[in-house]
Amino acid sequence: MYKIVVVKALDNFQIYVEYADGFSGVINVAKMLKHKDYKCINDENEFKKVNVDKKTKDIVWQCGATMCKTATRNMLELKQEIKNLGLPL
Repeated sequence: MYKIVVVKALDNFQIYVEYADGFSGVINVAKMLKHKDYKCINDENEFKKVNVDKKTKDIVWQCGATMCKTATRNMLELKQEIKNLGLPL
């Protein structure tokens, strides 16, 4: 099972995520903000209140928005594979 050890809000609604095994990357969540479950983090001040849930190790915000650690890992791995193949993101 994956364990997120660091999550940090970056500019332009991006987050840096690092896993216990050292794998890391940046995810742009701007498109997700259109979904009703993520509207509460449209405000940059709220967006910056991102943390790792102590129990589930998922990405969470104070307003209740969440991102699954496994789905996030899959997105980052796919992004890395696309980069390795030399394809445009």
